[in-house]
Amino acid sequence: MRLRKFRVQAFRCIHDSGDIVVGDLAAFVGRNESGKTTILQALTMLNRDEMISELDLCDEMTERLKSEIRIVEGDFELNHDETEIIKERFPSLHLTKLKIFRTNKNPEIQYDFGDIKIDQKEDENLEYWQNITKQLSNFVESIPNYISKKLDVDFFTGNTLKDKKIIQAELDEFDGSLRDAATDEQQVISEWEKVYADIIKNVKKILIDNTETDALKNFIGDNLHPRFVYFSDYKKILGNINLSEYIKESENEASAGIEYIEGFDRAETVRNLLYLAELDIEKLEGFKSSPSKLIKFLNTASKNLTQRLNPSWKGEAINVELRLNPGNILSVVLSDVHKDGTITNTGLLNRRAEGFKWTFSFIVNFAAETQRSELKEAILLLDEPARNLHPTQQAGISDLLKNLAGSNQVLYATHSPFMIFDYTPGNLLVVELDKKKHLSRIFYDYWKADDATLTPILYGLSKGLVGSITDRGVGYNSRPLIIVESMSDTMYLNAFDKFLQDPNISMNPLNVVPAYSKNSVLPLSIFYHTHGYNTFVLLDNDYESNQIAEQLKNNKISETQIIFFESNGNLLQSIEDYMVTEDYLYAVNQTYEIKLRREGFTNLTKEEVLIHGKKGIVENLKAVWNEHSDDDWGEFEKEEVCRYICSKIALGTATFLTEKTRDRTRTLYRIIAERIRQYQNTAPKEQFSNES
Repeated sequence: MRLRKFRVQAFRCIHDSGDIVVGDLAAFVGRNESGKTTILQALTMLNRDEMISELDLCDEMTERLKSEIRIVEGDFELNHDETEIIKERFPSLHLTKLKIFRTNKNPEIQYDFGDIKIDQKEDENLEYWQNITKQLSNFVESIPNYISKKLDVDFFTGNTLKDKKIIQAELDEFDGSLRDAATDEQQVISEWEKVYADIIKNVKKILIDNTETDALKNFIGDNLHPRFVYFSDYKKILGNINLSEYIKESENEASAGIEYIEGFDRAETVRNLLYLAELDIEKLEGFKSSPSKLIKFLNTASKNLTQRLNPSWKGEAINVELRLNPGNILSVVLSDVHKDGTITNTGLLNRRAEGFKWTFSFIVNFAAETQRSELKEAILLLDEPARNLHPTQQAGISDLLKNLAGSNQVLYATHSPFMIFDYTPGNLLVVELDKKKHLSRIFYDYWKADDATLTPILYGLSKGLVGSITDRGVGYNSRPLIIVESMSDTMYLNAFDKFLQDPNISMNPLNVVPAYSKNSVLPLSIFYHTHGYNTFVLLDNDYESNQIAEQLKNNKISETQIIFFESNGNLLQSIEDYMVTEDYLYAVNQTYEIKLRREGFTNLTKEEVLIHGKKGIVENLKAVWNEHSDDDWGEFEKEEVCRYICSKIALGTATFLTEKTRDRTRTLYRIIAERIRQYQNTAPKEQFSNES
């Protein structure tokens, strides 16, 4: 049975999720405290044995909760086998879907079969109920009036058929009331006991289910009700088991508490491990006096454990060995089994890397908890799986989840880009917290999410780009690549390319890659360069950028590949200095028009700005803004000015940029084009030296 749609209302931080369609492998993506965990925990309320607590209900919906509402509901799709199982019991039914829900007023799980027609076989049951009501009425009429006046007879005065459980409960209440009212009338009580015994016989004749609908509900509840299995605490296995403490804990004896003993596995993980190994502690204790039997017993357990774990293990197989050490310590020893049959890296589990131990622990706990419950078509709810693993190991866990989705539906919460691999609607859902209402909302169109929520999704979408970078074949055959210090540098290079409209010095043949910050310029440049890309670096003329240039040279990146901003032999501080001062200030005044007017300025002039004597127009403007820090000017944002200029160029309305600015920016493109030609003439020799 697969969940195809669900809705959550008035549950903790969720007012109303709306109808959410989910696939077989669905990821809920969102920031911490956005409500991802709440969604998963709400779905567990669809398990038969769960109960909704008053504390689970949303405080902000008190008025709405005065009436009965569906806290959580799910639309389920039955598979072929499940449909046939129902058909065997109910030949006239062809049930392929149903709705399961739980309300705030009814503690019981409820079913809704929609428009499906089910025969209502009430006649026989109604006859029995009418016999019961007749017996009760006749008895009440036969007893003294002062006793009958004390009895509540409303429950049997009508002929409306009731559920067997309700009938029994009401009879029990009537029996108690009668005995209290007739304490001094032993004859009445004796007569009642005879009548009551006969009534009970009629009650027993009433079928457990008043209608075929009830029969179907009970049948599904007992045989086919879906199971939601929630995993959040992944209980990392260390690999050492203190059997003495474990036995005490299992027998509920006072002990040091295996849960709290540093260096030993927790009791729950021990139970899971022993279950998979089919290792009986009592038998183990009995074999201690016979070393040969003990070894054989442990070998069998080790084999069982290995066979159960390897199907879910990614990469080369592992061998698991259980060893009994002095102090009654059962240790888990692992080995890598290679495709050629060789075995290496044998050692205790606790010596392995954290990522390895997490993966091993997850598989052990998952396998045990699912196999023990004999879960078929279970719906697995995973809260932040693989959160502590290296990206490559997270990719391995994602493969595990994909495999699980074949036999189990998997819904999981994550904020890792490496755990997002399906972008189809229903398989990627965004969970956001409304900052004003402090409530969660869920939606499919993840591209509309806020920037913070989008971050892991965008990183996930960029995995193909990462792959192209690491593909050396791509690098050596790629277009020249130029790394710049900021996104605004990238925007200017692309915008001025359109502004100049000069095919001889166009940026079109180039890949422009912005660094996240200055301190990422060096590693990014080295990375591209060592992967065979024709890499160039465009730098500001400040102290930090000059230091970066020296480090680039030390890493075998030639001076030809390092380009500083300059014009006619004069160094420029930044790319903004290619624009005539008056042209750039026009954009500044337009960008900050409202703020400047509020402060009594009509326009900032060249004289007012350059009087500060800083290097470059940007540094001078920062000084102006700093002077007005008490006026709430904030900081000068060159990125905002960049957006204004580039948008005007894109629209063809950048009339404030003069020919002098056009000529000066053209020199930058000529420098870049010339450096590329120089490098192409020397690249083979330099490339050879880099690889050596």
